[in-house]
Amino acid sequence: MAVITFLALMPWTQELPKPFRWSDKLNHFAAFVALSWSLLAAYPLKATQAWFGLVAYGAVIEGIQSYLPWRSAEWADLGVDALAALVGILLFPLFERGVVQVWSLISAYKKHHK
Repeated sequence: MAVITFLALMPWTQELPKPFRWSDKLNHFAAFVALSWSLLAAYPLKATQAWFGLVAYGAVIEGIQSYLPWRSAEWADLGVDALAALVGILLFPLFERGVVQVWSLISAYKKHHK
């Protein structure tokens, strides 16, 4: 969360070239999927609690950006944050299952190769 907050608030004065202007939204999407997975992995929250918390965090970031001369707040960014949080929450069981499987493979490998 600290890294995402830093990246969201740091000065950025360059305009992206035309084909990459959507990358801002992709960055928001990736950040909020990762945040939702991290949040749900760390805390036993209900999906609605996680979603509202992540949307509130996104709103705070956008609110702070509206006061920074080198940043701008956008409703579209908050919309992408909310959608990405929802997608991340819905996909969390698959993410968790994948992590457990990878962890068990690593453990089995370490046992076998001692």
